[in-house]
Amino acid sequence: MIYVLVVAVRSLRTATVKTHKYSVIILKSIHASECFFYAIFSRMITIEKYDSLSPAIKETLHHYIQAEFGHIPIVQETTWAQPDWTILQTEDDMIVTFFNIIERQVLLDGRPSKIAGINNVITPPPFRGKGYSSQALNSTTEFLFNELKSEHALLLCADAMIPFYNRLGWYTVNSTVYIEQPSGRKLWTANTMLLSPGKAITPAVIDLQGTPW
Repeated sequence: MIYVLVVAVRSLRTATVKTHKYSVIILKSIHASECFFYAIFSRMITIEKYDSLSPAIKETLHHYIQAEFGHIPIVQETTWAQPDWTILQTEDDMIVTFFNIIERQVLLDGRPSKIAGINNVITPPPFRGKGYSSQALNSTTEFLFNELKSEHALLLCADAMIPFYNRLGWYTVNSTVYIEQPSGRKLWTANTMLLSPGKAITPAVIDLQGTPW
């Protein structure tokens, strides 16, 4: 199924979703599952299966990721999960922000829970300070919780980014977090944050049951 979201037209009888800046309409129906997108004037946010991205787009995103995080020791030393989905926000055909989603069944205090993992939230330097990443993250929560049926979203981040995500409704958890690496099960020692559609949770132990994101 493709969701096309456009600037709201009152005569259409459809569900309306609020972004932090715009009112948009969800028009349901085209039969496919490879891409979700909406257009806001010249801006567009697309939600695509990672495997369906063109080699050129993947190379561009890899370049941005390496430039942003490639020099960080923990990034270099860790084996990371491959995304299931990629969110791209473009303006005049230029990528102004993007991030990835990993679908995973994790264990929260031993209980299986479907999680949407968020990683590599990046706005290229020329486009920073305009709120693009906040808009993209806020605008895709419906997709995370309603379309993917995730119980919570989870990200792993540096200290400096905590205030940014706090402003978007994310909260830190002081959980023991386990990840998988080629050498075996490891303890994740950096920050873990959650976004919940309802009440915040405080699991003592989170097992990602796979590589981190």
